[in-house]
Amino acid sequence: MRPHRFSVTLSSHPDFSAPEMEAVEVAGALENTRLRLEYTLRGKLAAFLFPAPEQKLDADRLWTHSCCEVFLMTAGSHAYREYNFSPNGQWMVFDFSNYRQRAESPLSASPAPQNHWQRTSSTLNLRLDLPAAVLPAAPLRLALAVVLETAEGRLAYHALRHPPGAPDFHHPDQFALCLS
Repeated sequence: MRPHRFSVTLSSHPDFSAPEMEAVEVAGALENTRLRLEYTLRGKLAAFLFPAPEQKLDADRLWTHSCCEVFLMTAGSHAYREYNFSPNGQWMVFDFSNYRQRAESPLSASPAPQNHWQRTSSTLNLRLDLPAAVLPAAPLRLALAVVLETAEGRLAYHALRHPPGAPDFHHPDQFALCLS
């Protein structure tokens, strides 16, 4: 299988944005043995809160702080998987049988996805490898998202697209990136 490569820019939610973040981009490749993703955030990073490695968060609520997210679904299915990755190195996976209907995750004993964070004064970068064993069957549909916690404690949301209303990364319209 030839790798399927992509590069996208996430847009900020019109009602929950932070102008200090200049760009949120995700590049990736789906290969026969893994999905590789690289999130790049550019802007005035001092305006945001990023959990430090020693700061432990409630793993079920990583999305209430700055984190990168990927949602994976087999095309034609309603079931999907959500991964959250915090800059402190924590990660969490959730399985859903349908829109926002949590299912028991069969991955609790799986090894941690390879994820590596790197930060400069104006760039935060996450490199991520998800092995084929944890991916839904192809063709694969992805929803990509980033949550940013501002220094004032507000949350800003970035995604491929935003349905009308409040931010909702689980919305079926979010699964806009198709890979086969």
